[in-house]
Amino acid sequence: MTRATTRRRSTREGAREEEEEAVAAREEETTDGPATGEDDDDDDARESDDSDSDSDGVEIELRDDIDVVAEHERAEAEKAEREAKEEEERAAAAAAAADAEGAEGEGGDGGEDKAREEGGEDAGGEVFAAAGSRGVVDVHALSMYTFGTKRARGEKDATPAAKLLRMKAQYEREGKRRSVGGICMVSQHRTPHILLLQVTPTSFKLPGGKLRPGEGEGEGLARKLRNKLQPELEDGLQQYEFDIGDQVSTWYRTAYEPQMYPYLPAHITKPKEEYKLFVVHLPEKCSFAVPKNLKLLAVPLFELYGNPQKYGPEISSIPHLLSRYRLNLD
Repeated sequence: MTRATTRRRSTREGAREEEEEAVAAREEETTDGPATGEDDDDDDARESDDSDSDSDGVEIELRDDIDVVAEHERAEAEKAEREAKEEEERAAAAAAAADAEGAEGEGGDGGEDKAREEGGEDAGGEVFAAAGSRGVVDVHALSMYTFGTKRARGEKDATPAAKLLRMKAQYEREGKRRSVGGICMVSQHRTPHILLLQVTPTSFKLPGGKLRPGEGEGEGLARKLRNKLQPELEDGLQQYEFDIGDQVSTWYRTAYEPQMYPYLPAHITKPKEEYKLFVVHLPEKCSFAVPKNLKLLAVPLFELYGNPQKYGPEISSIPHLLSRYRLNLD
């Protein structure tokens, strides 16, 4: 082996060693260099962006441990202020009722019409009450509720097509399918949010489901809400009754297809499914428990409005349906 060959080989080996040292230095700099945690923050941001792509709603943290007392403790001053406000509203309503009775006694129907004209928004509220509607929905802060998990409740259908096939078989046995959904509202930053159950990254639904044969709509919706949102009896938490309010819409499935309509077309005499939406008045504070295979979201109304591509026409119509109500936001 010549001396020149030996020198060239030594040169190549030295260059290779320098390159390996440079790579090792870069790796060490990447690992130990920015010790500020910025890289971790970037990773978290990317993960948040991925989750936001599913929905812009607030993903509610579901905890296995539920401490109702700790989560629902409120200041006595706020409670006293709220009770004083309610007392003032009751006194004002009693005074208005007394004035209306006096006007009716003096002027008959004319006095009643005049009272309606002078009542403004309050008169509209009286019309709602006469029609069986409350006209007002108290929407409590999200922080007033505790959210936990319970055992998973498997979905009966893996795909929308499988659901339609099962619906066809049920229709042949039982006739028209009757379904209900509950509109449950919470307040976050004084903005109304709707509670939705996320089944898959692209599939959302309201709490509710199929009614049993002969079951009443309010009774069935309360049963479904207990199954989807209420803790199990063995958890030892206080049970509560869901306050089912007004029915706000009816949707019809005219064929075995995903599309539903907020009216019954004239040429359809036997719809395959009838789906009714109800407003649900949540208690001021309580604990919820969601099946582990579902994700609970609180989605703002402005996100739902005009967004049927993501949430479907039934859910995206909720902001319009709620426009008839006065929402008291915490």
